[in-house]
Amino acid sequence: MSPAQTAHSKPGAVSRALARDRLGVPAVLFFVLAGVAPLTVAAGGIPTAYATTGLTGIPAAFLVIALILALFATGYVAMTRSIRNAGAFYAFIAAGLGRVTGVAAALVALLAYSFLQVGLYGAVGPNAAAEAGAHLGVHAPWWAFALGAWAVVTVLGLLRVDITGRVLGVLLTAVRPAPAAMRVAIPESSQCPGSTADHLPGNRGLK
Repeated sequence: MSPAQTAHSKPGAVSRALARDRLGVPAVLFFVLAGVAPLTVAAGGIPTAYATTGLTGIPAAFLVIALILALFATGYVAMTRSIRNAGAFYAFIAAGLGRVTGVAAALVALLAYSFLQVGLYGAVGPNAAAEAGAHLGVHAPWWAFALGAWAVVTVLGLLRVDITGRVLGVLLTAVRPAPAAMRVAIPESSQCPGSTADHLPGNRGLK
């Protein structure tokens, strides 16, 4: 076998990280649960937005979004039967609208996710700094915690995907008891009067 053939036959780092059957059912399940985690934010933020504004357009927006997602999901599922490509939305858009449009959509997605990461690290840094200072006695600038979070995400992104799935599983399992622990630690009698529930449109006439 020639050196060229040996070089071509040796799998690269990306191929080894994303090898076939690398992920099991638990890892895929944890990835799905992490993917729908933003719904938790929506479940807490949207009722609060409705409670403070009273705008009926907020619930109505869900109907419009549901229709758009249903239309998108129908086409997406139909295309997955014939497109075998790991290029995410680029592969689907390129197959339907051409390579130029697919590359443009990929660049828009890359830019949007980059801004999302900047926002997330900007949120993690100050919150982590405040918690570390209050509970651990560690006082450091917020950007140090933001850089630490970025470093952890970078390392996990370079590892094999099954290792990332295991770490994700541990984190998701550890975070589940947190709401129950907060419920026990903060009794109802200590909650401030005039909470969000008191301002819900349906509760205003009950007092």
